[in-house]
Amino acid sequence: MILVGLGKAGSNIVELFKPHTKNYKVIQIDEDNGVPKQNTPEEYDSLDFKFTQKGLKSHDEATLFVCGSGKIAGLALRVLEALSAFKTTVVYIKPDVEFLSENEIRRHKVHFSILQQFARSGRFHEMVLMDNKAIMELAGTGTIRNYFDKVNYFIYSTLQNLLYCENTTPDFNRLHETKGVSRISTISIGKFEENEEKMLFSLDNITETCYYINIEEDDLDNDDQIIPRCQEIVRDNKEKQRNTSYAIWKSSDDNHFYAKHYTHFIQEP
Repeated sequence: MILVGLGKAGSNIVELFKPHTKNYKVIQIDEDNGVPKQNTPEEYDSLDFKFTQKGLKSHDEATLFVCGSGKIAGLALRVLEALSAFKTTVVYIKPDVEFLSENEIRRHKVHFSILQQFARSGRFHEMVLMDNKAIMELAGTGTIRNYFDKVNYFIYSTLQNLLYCENTTPDFNRLHETKGVSRISTISIGKFEENEEKMLFSLDNITETCYYINIEEDDLDNDDQIIPRCQEIVRDNKEKQRNTSYAIWKSSDDNHFYAKHYTHFIQEP
């Protein structure tokens, strides 16, 4: 898989995937790093962008990481054009708008809306929404020198675990195939015994959900309440008119779960 980090936030996240060179081709794009510095998002959007890295043809999927408040986010559509041959996902990091300037808020709103419209129309495979503020509440923040490090690592570890599940056979059950229109999504996490989810973005009008449940091996062998608990989670979601499924993987850690929540409705910025 090709991982493209656009801008400072995106570049810092994909940096964490570099030790896994067997699985990922990591590309970082920022001002004067892959593209010349521009003064406005419109100037970035007007650039004739192409990837010059070797080895891209050995991959068939790509993920673009971007935070839309920066000027360089204006390059996102040009990057997506260059990735048009790949099954591409956009991971959009929503900034904490409380502390943005008016220009940054305006850029976020524009990029957030355009990319969702492109996702919904099928111009790329999926748009995964994450909210910096929500993630900070879960992961905490670092010191002045590494303020976003915990957030970046949280995003990295969450996606790494999900990708592992998606590319390995579950120990029990299977996830349903989502509808073609369900292209806007977010992720939630939770401890299995507590059955409490923490959303990484407050997604409105959820229509489909897939639960990736991770259970310790001893509990897989001995706890006869695992499946009834999973079924109860599914039942709760179906009462909310959501097409829901689950699958179980063996965990080397505690019992926990991730969920992908999907919709075809455009979200407010």
